[in-house]
Amino acid sequence: MKKWYKLTFEQKQPIHIGMGSYGVVNETRIFIPGWTMWGALTKAYNLYNGNNLSENQQLFENISCFYPAFKNADNLEILFPEFKNGEFYLGDYSEDKFRAKFVYTFVSTAINPATNAALDESLHEINVILPGAKAEYLENPMEGKIYWVGILGIDNDSPDKFLTDGLEVLVGGDSRYGLGKMTLIKKENIGDRLPDEWKESKGFLRNYYPANGKGEGKIELLTELEKAWEGAELRIKATGFYYIPGTKISLPEGIKLKKGRLK
Repeated sequence: MKKWYKLTFEQKQPIHIGMGSYGVVNETRIFIPGWTMWGALTKAYNLYNGNNLSENQQLFENISCFYPAFKNADNLEILFPEFKNGEFYLGDYSEDKFRAKFVYTFVSTAINPATNAALDESLHEINVILPGAKAEYLENPMEGKIYWVGILGIDNDSPDKFLTDGLEVLVGGDSRYGLGKMTLIKKENIGDRLPDEWKESKGFLRNYYPANGKGEGKIELLTELEKAWEGAELRIKATGFYYIPGTKISLPEGIKLKKGRLK
């Protein structure tokens, strides 16, 4: 029988969650998709056990997206997604407000070693989510540190020794440059079924339910990649249109959660 856990991570470094490039700017999502957390946990678990990195691909696949949270006294306030008048929000923060407070842009350029000058057309900007609000935008002490909360369903007890307080994972892109470190600070058993509050608009919902009509929100084309074997080139496994988290739409019966997607 599957057991569901709520996982809380403390962000230790800036993180970049890629969502595409616009000219020289690599923008970041402001929440962590389930497939990103699945990849981070799977890699960390295989390294922990000395396994090939291509193993245990299904162990953590029943995982939600992860959303930012603030600690208010002893409680965590999770910023769940929703749309208000067509605008994306995390909790009470509009996307623009969240980005202004917590997202920073690094600017870099490649250098020609022969001339010590910048290479032409090498200007590069990358958005990152900071571990806390920028000093000039800090309005409340709880904004000084970001936590990330999501849920995970597992079929056996084998990851229990792995999923313990202090576990470090690297999330998102550019981890070689000091980005992406998060530490597990709490694992809470929440039962043997997918909680309703984590179904309703909390994952990417596959758009093949015409009876549900059009939801209030946005649709995004997602492509899932895979390697046929270790060392092989990435290939397309599946592609399709999904309602993004926060979209208001009726959910079909028998919904399942897989890598942040509701299917």
